[in-house]
Amino acid sequence: MSIDEKVTIELKASLLSRGINFDIDLFADYTREFYDNQFVYGQTSKGVAPKHRFPQVLLLGEDIITALLRREGSPWNLKIEDNRVNLYLNNHYVREVHLPEKPAYFDKQLSDGTLSQDIIAVAGEDTPGFFFYPDCYYFSEGKPCGFCSMKGTRKSVGKHMVSDFIEEQIVEATKLFQNTKWRDIPLISITMGTCRTDEETRECVIKPIKTIYDALDPKIPIHILAHPPQDFKLIDEFKEAGVTSIAFNLEVFDRDLFEKICPGKHHFYGYDKWIESLDYARKVFGDYNVYCGLVWGLEPPKSTIRGNEYMVNRGIGIASNVFHADPKSVLGKYPHPSEEDILRIARAQSQLYVENPQLGTIFSVSMRSTLDWEIHRGYLRK
Repeated sequence: MSIDEKVTIELKASLLSRGINFDIDLFADYTREFYDNQFVYGQTSKGVAPKHRFPQVLLLGEDIITALLRREGSPWNLKIEDNRVNLYLNNHYVREVHLPEKPAYFDKQLSDGTLSQDIIAVAGEDTPGFFFYPDCYYFSEGKPCGFCSMKGTRKSVGKHMVSDFIEEQIVEATKLFQNTKWRDIPLISITMGTCRTDEETRECVIKPIKTIYDALDPKIPIHILAHPPQDFKLIDEFKEAGVTSIAFNLEVFDRDLFEKICPGKHHFYGYDKWIESLDYARKVFGDYNVYCGLVWGLEPPKSTIRGNEYMVNRGIGIASNVFHADPKSVLGKYPHPSEEDILRIARAQSQLYVENPQLGTIFSVSMRSTLDWEIHRGYLRK
């Protein structure tokens, strides 16, 4: 598909802002295979379950994907016509979109009978990895981040995903996705929940990462989205285990809003210590190999823009996520950011990439709820 990338990134901004309105069973009888939503850590659309055969992403063009957010009342609509998935705006045809290809290493059984797609957590369209310790003690303390739906998701539509990892499973799954002929794997993506203690982090996250690293042949980069530890020395242990880049997501740059939206992070860890952990990690991993994620739409655009500038000036990379109101989260009825706000932040971020050529992105491909890769590619400057 030949596309105009600037038009497509603007389309992606609109779809992330407004979502898409379509029948919940639209894909139930679709005859072509595609990669279904795994519900690894979030349920982004109300009422959607595995039985609905709900795609994890939409392909808007040759290399740009977007999260598929079902939102009633959106002017965007999907229709399946002659086995094609077509996108409409107010019933006016816009373009054909595509569904993600199912990874070739899915629908395989490990030696203990575990399905490969129940242990391998794919980020975006095709980046394999794992979600270690898929829990967060902030929920049990009544102080979860307002946008997070992990607890409810893992107890319901995501309960099929592996939660307790065995070394043999990790080794077998790693070798499976690395040795199955499909697509190049430039990076392994690891996500972790929030452990109550550093010892839990060592046992449930760092130890499994070492198992992955030892199983890799050849060795490839490993990225982890983590909660910073109480003892910063564990950051060194992450690197020693094989991690090559790490993200500690502050989520909200404004200090007062951070306290309101991320009460657990505020109460049990603290804003200032979070910044200190990022600075320490930068010394361990090097400039721009450490990332701080901010969620667009949870604070005024100028605050997010200031936050990105602040981090870049400290040698910390940008990791963005456009807010989506998950129905099982505290902010389940909070509005998405407008298209205008999304593009305003994106244009400011584009300038940061111009001014800092060494500043890159975590992933070398388009991801579903962020515009980082597209902005870095210069699509907004065309």
